[in-house]
Amino acid sequence: MCHSAVTPELVLLTKMSPAEFNKSYIRLIIIAWIVPAMFGLSFLTYIGILNIDQLIGIMMTPMEPAFIVIWMVFAYWYFKRYIQPVVSYLQQPDEINGEAALTCMYRFPLHFWLVFLLYLVSAPTSVILSAEYFTDYVAQPIDWFRIHLVALIVSIIVGLPIFFRMLDLFGNVASSLNLSRPHITIKTKVFMIGALVPLLIDTMIVQYYWTRTGYFTFETFIVWLVLEVLAIAGSLIFVQSFTQSLSPLQDLVNEKPDFRQFSTVNLRPRSTDEIGVLTLSFRRALDELQQHRDNLEELVDERTKELQRLNDELEAFSYSVSHDLRTPLRAIDGFSQAIVEDYAGRLDETGLDYLSRIRGASQTMAELIDDMLQLSRVTRSELNKESVDLSSLADKIIENYRLVEPDRNVKIIVDKGLACVADKNLVMIVMNNLIGNAWKYTGNEDVAEISIGKKTADGQDVFFVKDNGAGFDMRFKNKLFGVFQRLHTAEEFSGTGVGLATAQRIVHRHGGTIWAESVVGEGATFYFTV
Repeated sequence: MCHSAVTPELVLLTKMSPAEFNKSYIRLIIIAWIVPAMFGLSFLTYIGILNIDQLIGIMMTPMEPAFIVIWMVFAYWYFKRYIQPVVSYLQQPDEINGEAALTCMYRFPLHFWLVFLLYLVSAPTSVILSAEYFTDYVAQPIDWFRIHLVALIVSIIVGLPIFFRMLDLFGNVASSLNLSRPHITIKTKVFMIGALVPLLIDTMIVQYYWTRTGYFTFETFIVWLVLEVLAIAGSLIFVQSFTQSLSPLQDLVNEKPDFRQFSTVNLRPRSTDEIGVLTLSFRRALDELQQHRDNLEELVDERTKELQRLNDELEAFSYSVSHDLRTPLRAIDGFSQAIVEDYAGRLDETGLDYLSRIRGASQTMAELIDDMLQLSRVTRSELNKESVDLSSLADKIIENYRLVEPDRNVKIIVDKGLACVADKNLVMIVMNNLIGNAWKYTGNEDVAEISIGKKTADGQDVFFVKDNGAGFDMRFKNKLFGVFQRLHTAEEFSGTGVGLATAQRIVHRHGGTIWAESVVGEGATFYFTV
């Protein structure tokens, strides 16, 4: 039985259609049942066991034609029904049909030869009985042996090429299947073609000599039998040598080694022929691959250590930013506020404006520090994926924006049932940035419109946040997700230019993509996948 029928990847369709396969397969089955009978009867006539009149008489009787037709109909019905799993796989090449097709092909030789040899063993009986009942032929005991021997020899000599053609036909079908073991081994093919066929031909020659001369003594039989045994022994020795050549590669296949920890010490050629050279070349290739793998592991280890060092430095920098830079900023903002509150009467409008600008700059700097810290965290934080209700997240984010600006006229549509599998905290940052942008860039609209929904593209969920705000020029879309890149001035819309970069980092960490489409003055739509 096979254990893996279809490759882990997508199923590759074979070039052969079901109709083409059926046509070729049935044609071979018909040939396998017609040609041996024609060839065998012709040979029996040629060597003189039957004469022409007897052959014509046999074919004119109802027994022999009926025998041939019945067997033909049976073979057609049986093998057409047997091969149905392969046809089903060609029609629908999925994993289940692939398993059934492989099982069918693996068992085909057994079914074919059992039915074929049963036909060939019974065929001589039909010929002899037809000859005795409907002609003047009288079979002697030795004739029964000789006619059965001729039938067997002819059937195998003719049947082997047809059988190999069927295997080739299956080979075309199996181009998209993962064969776990050979359908028929090369050693078997070599033995059949290199030894069995010549022996059977020799036997036919002996039959011809026997008929023509009438001379075939016990001594002749012993000599012939010894020569046959010697020929078989020689062929088996050749097959054994071939097996020895293949054994290193065969052992490698049977062991199914883990090449990450594989050693080629035991992979040694056991012959000096092409297979031995192939084994040695394969060993050298594996050694080189192992060396490259070791070098790659060392390089990865070095890069991992370097990355860890950089992460440690980034962590230290983040700590410094979080504590050391915030303190003076808080002091600047606090003292500026104190001056405004305690000394407002002593300052003119210009002085108060300067203080307001100092406070605004310090607050913008604090906001920028927060955004940079957030960008650093989302790059390094561990992903904890779970099912996330994006619709619920969007509703909460929008509620917060309405609390801050309750007087704005904003029409918001959030599709129900938006969900994905992601890190909830990180995907909330993405949604907050995209919805926040839509809220911000619709600030100049009398009636702002924001839509949050989902569409399907190439079988994948694509989420989007759409607005009717200021939009942007698509010529500058490559700058959209860059750190500190802004497509609008600070006087037009506030911001640090870090939010979209943060959203992109999060989406990429989830294996997704993010992009935008916009027309200036007509709004923008941001899409993302996870």
